[in-house]
Parts: sequence; structure tokens; C-alpha cells
Amino acid sequence: MRPSARLTLAAGLLAAHAFRCEVWAAGDPTAEVAAAIDQLRGIHLAGMSAAQKTALGQRLDKAWDTLFDHPEAAKKATLDILANEHDDNFLIVDLAHLLTVLDPKSLGPAAAALSRADVTAHPGGTFHAAANMAALHCGACLPAVLRILEIKDADTSIVEHALPIDQNLMLIFTVGQYGEDAVAPVIAKLSSDNCVVRSNAGLALGLLQPRSIAGEIRATAAADACDDARGNAWVALGLLDDPLLVAAATKRLAATPPASRVERLGIAHGLGSTFSLSARGPLRTLAADSDSAVAAAAKQAVRGLDELEVRLEQVKKQRLGASSRKRSKMIRRLEKAVSVGRIDLDEGPDDLLSTLTSADIPLLNRARAAVLNRLSDECLGEYYPMTYAVRALRRQLATGAEAPP
Repeated sequence: MRPSARLTLAAGLLAAHAFRCEVWAAGDPTAEVAAAIDQLRGIHLAGMSAAQKTALGQRLDKAWDTLFDHPEAAKKATLDILANEHDDNFLIVDLAHLLTVLDPKSLGPAAAALSRADVTAHPGGTFHAAANMAALHCGACLPAVLRILEIKDADTSIVEHALPIDQNLMLIFTVGQYGEDAVAPVIAKLSSDNCVVRSNAGLALGLLQPRSIAGEIRATAAADACDDARGNAWVALGLLDDPLLVAAATKRLAATPPASRVERLGIAHGLGSTFSLSARGPLRTLAADSDSAVAAAAKQAVRGLDELEVRLEQVKKQRLGASSRKRSKMIRRLEKAVSVGRIDLDEGPDDLLSTLTSADIPLLNRARAAVLNRLSDECLGEYYPMTYAVRALRRQLATGAEAPP
């Protein structure tokens, strides 16, 4: 499908010169493609105004339209440029994205280009190139896709679905599609010398939901020199429902020097993500925080835990009445989701929570990753309930109610 309204350039762009009208009139595909690619050269997003970005986006939409009108000539020219261009990083990233659309069956050149570029020159293009590689199940592309960890803000959207890409979705639609295969490489990135990479790696680890909690993520929360990395590590520990989280957070909040605002926000969000009701204790401390955002996050988290307590009791009752036949049916649905990338969850996560056990987390994780290849808000309606089920099954429902129905 042709990208609508220039997906890669929702990241925004620069004002520009006119197309070579005499070339369009000549109707020479090679010349038209060369002129269109010229519109992608020499672009520097830093310092651009919103109006400049909008104007450049319109110009580059037109360039991409021309490239799609002549796919064979565009592919040949793109491969030639990517083999020889070393300095124009926006151009390299943009053409890598273009190639994932023009030639999705041969992703090697696009992955190689993304691997060597300064991806921060084109955050939106990096996201769309990486998301396409992930959606196409390119295992060899994973090192290139992991370059997304260098991006602090993708500043883009999936235009067809009017879906803005925040930090969570940036990681979900790229690294998240690799599931278990991404866990070890992401853990390795926690030792990067780049604060942005460590911050994104911590959050990505929480989103991936591995069965065990890596000691590296606890170490990042406890002692990383970067506020953002510590904050996201606390969030990840909450998403992973770390049994040591409440004690560690309580100790950190009482320590000196005090935690920074960013870290306290991370602790509040992490405690709000856990299924441990004892998190109310440190959350009440944070609810009295002098920073309004920290206090608001903590208060919301306390309310969430109050609602969680009621819901878990309801789910445990539902589990008592669940049959082995119903569990087997759910297993088959998840296995089908892994192969077709889609699942109808009917009643949302309740069916998952009332039938499955913690032994089913690996299958749930594979199904979560599989549905993401549709890159849409619709697939998130399947991804989020399965994610909630994984998190709930990690510890809270796994204690005392583990026997299969």
C-alpha cells in the first residue's frame, strides 16, 4: 500500500525549492526519479519551524508520489545511492524506508543503510523503516531495527490510522514485534554509553515481558547516572511486576540525595503498573510529593490499585468456574493468532485471565508480537488486552490459583 500523506514525513520537514518542471514534461522515468530523489537531499530537521516542516512534507509527498509512479527506476536509483552515499543521513534513512516499501522481499540493503546512518537525522523515517522491517518478520534486520533505541522522540504518526507515535508505541511497533528474540539484545543495550539508548532499552524490556527479570534492569533503576534511564527502569520493573519493586522503591524514596523529579515520576508509574497491592505504601508517600505531576500520578495509581483489588477477586471467581475445554479453546485461538496475526478476544482480557496460567505466558507473548504487524490502532485493541493478561499472570494470579482449570 502506498503511504498516505507521507508517513515518513509526519516527522516534519523543511521548506523547499520547486520541482524541475521541464523534467516532468520530458517524461523520462530515470530523470524524473533522479529529480524526485534530489528533493530528499540536504535536509536538516533541527531548528525547523512547524510551518517549514509542513511545507517540506508537502514537497516530499510529491517526490514520493513520483518515485512510486516509477518503482523499478526508483528501486535501481535507490540501491545505487545507498551503496555510495555516506554523509546525507536524512537521505539515507528516507531511502531505506522507501526501499522497505518498494522491495519488501529484499530488505538487506535497507537494513544495511539504517545500520550505518545517523538515525537521529530522521527520527520519523527511522521509525517507519524499522516498523516495516519488523512487520515483515525480518530476523536479520533486528540489529538495524534496534537503532530505534537511539531515538528520543519519533515525532511522527501512522497517518492512515491517525495514530500519533509516542515513546511506547515507537518501541511496541519496532522492537516489540520481535518478542523473545529481542530480549537479550535489548538487555545488552542497557550497558550503552548513550543515555537515550539505555532509557529506551529499559522501557522496551518492560514491554517485551520476558519470563525472568534481568539483574541489569534493577541495576539501572538503582544506580544509572541518567535520570531518564533510571525513570524508565522503574517503569519497566513495574510492568514486569518485580517482587522486589515495592521494597526497592520505599528504600529509594527515603534515601539521600533524594530521587530527581524524573525518577520519582518513573517510580510512581512503575508502582502503578505492578499487581502488588502493597505498592499503596510508597505511592501514598509520592501522593504528597511537592511536584504536582508526581503527586497526580501517584494518586491515580492508588485509585488504580483499589480498582485492581476488586477486579482480581472477580477474575479469581471466574477461574473457579472455567473448564479445561475452555482453556484448550483459548490456547488454539492464541496459536492461530501467532500464525495469522489477528485474534478476536470477545470479552477482552477477562477470557484470557479466567482460562490461562503463567505457563501460557510464552504463547501469549508470541501472539502479542504477531498481531502488531498490522501497524494500526485496530491491532492495539488486541495487543493491549493480551499484554494486560501477561502482566496479571506473571505473579498475582500465579499465586495460589495456578492449577489449570
